[in-house]
Amino acid sequence: MPGAWQLTPHEVASVAAFVKSLGAMPEAPVAGDPSRGEHVYLAKGCAGCHMIRGQGSGFGPELTDIGARRSAAHLRESIVAPEAAIPEDFLLVELVLANGSTIRGIRLNEDPFSIQIKDSKSEFRSYRKSDLRELQKLRGKSPMPSYERTLTPEELTDLTAYLSTLRGKS
Repeated sequence: MPGAWQLTPHEVASVAAFVKSLGAMPEAPVAGDPSRGEHVYLAKGCAGCHMIRGQGSGFGPELTDIGARRSAAHLRESIVAPEAAIPEDFLLVELVLANGSTIRGIRLNEDPFSIQIKDSKSEFRSYRKSDLRELQKLRGKSPMPSYERTLTPEELTDLTAYLSTLRGKS
């Protein structure tokens, strides 16, 4: 895409808003109780891996506007079968260091000589590949477990309803 040097800052903002709107999910009625779903989110420790409006941990996807970007059906599937629809640019990796210790994380960047990851403690780490014993790319894998057997059907419905309300608005 060519540069947009000829556009004013207002025009750039307008184009960005338009492009962002292209993937927006329309608000639609969703079964379940969002307030009970928020309780499920908190009680099951979802904030240990996800952030909403700056609260929680950033290991998993940020969820502040997830309801505007994903359908209720997609959200439900992501909870019960997280590996069913992994984004193309997401890659879970497992590194074996020279001392034999193993670290899993999400690949942030990689070049022929190094790899940068975010580990489960949300710490950013960089490694020279020559210093690693092993580098495994766990394609199609997610660090998120399935909650299919952890949540009751009602909790799953309520959690999906809650996530659907997250549209980036305060």
